[in-house]
Amino acid sequence: MTRVAAVLVTFALAGPAAGHDYWLVPETFTPAAGKPVGVALHVGEHFRSESEIRWQPAKTTQLDLVTAAGTTDLFREDGDGTKPAARLTLAKPGTAVLRMDRDWSRIELAADKFDAYLKEEGLEAVRKARKEAGEADKPGRERYRRCLKAIVQCGDAPDDTPTKAVGQVLEIVPEKNPYRLKAGDELPVRVLLNGKPLAGATVAAYHRAGDALTSAAAVTSAEGRVSLQLTESGPWLVRLVHMRRCTDDPTADWESYWAAVTFAVR
Repeated sequence: MTRVAAVLVTFALAGPAAGHDYWLVPETFTPAAGKPVGVALHVGEHFRSESEIRWQPAKTTQLDLVTAAGTTDLFREDGDGTKPAARLTLAKPGTAVLRMDRDWSRIELAADKFDAYLKEEGLEAVRKARKEAGEADKPGRERYRRCLKAIVQCGDAPDDTPTKAVGQVLEIVPEKNPYRLKAGDELPVRVLLNGKPLAGATVAAYHRAGDALTSAAAVTSAEGRVSLQLTESGPWLVRLVHMRRCTDDPTADWESYWAAVTFAVR
């Protein structure tokens, strides 16, 4: 298992080629039973929100609430353009996972910006493939999807719900319930692509307090595992990007999947 200690860094604006994460933030990570909780969808970098995304049914393929009791479909056709993007209510104490999958979006970047983006995300295999194919000087045409989760805890008895895969194309699966951890503990996670371990993927974890960003990063083992030290209490974002050749879309040469899971450490 690959390990890396979290380090305190100061936030700096990334270049224009940097990719942007999406992540889910509930009004509280520790909701009371029976009380509705709004869940905002944010876009930004390094766990700093640049804007809040409204509910977009046309761009959402799945919205589920997963608990020990089962899965509840929260997708709705109405409310297009409203905030927050989702709402959940836990009927009884336990741990719950809110799952949101988004449909394809597309982007084209100039060759230099696309290369900078690949470099920043640690996608060296894609950079190498473009060079070997004589594409290094060509624009990067990409389609991408988001696979998002938020883990919340109702009451004082965490269960094993977040340690079970929910079936996202690219998925981060904690191997311990984060609500059983305290600041300074390590969180082991598995990364799955189509249900199988993804090796060689860079996974990052972020905690933000104002302008101070605490981060940890590691590369998945052959079994798709990493362990990240969570040095601070409060909300954390764990995320990664996986990119591969796109073979079934004439408008894109590459396709990427962005996975993110948020939770809080007590």
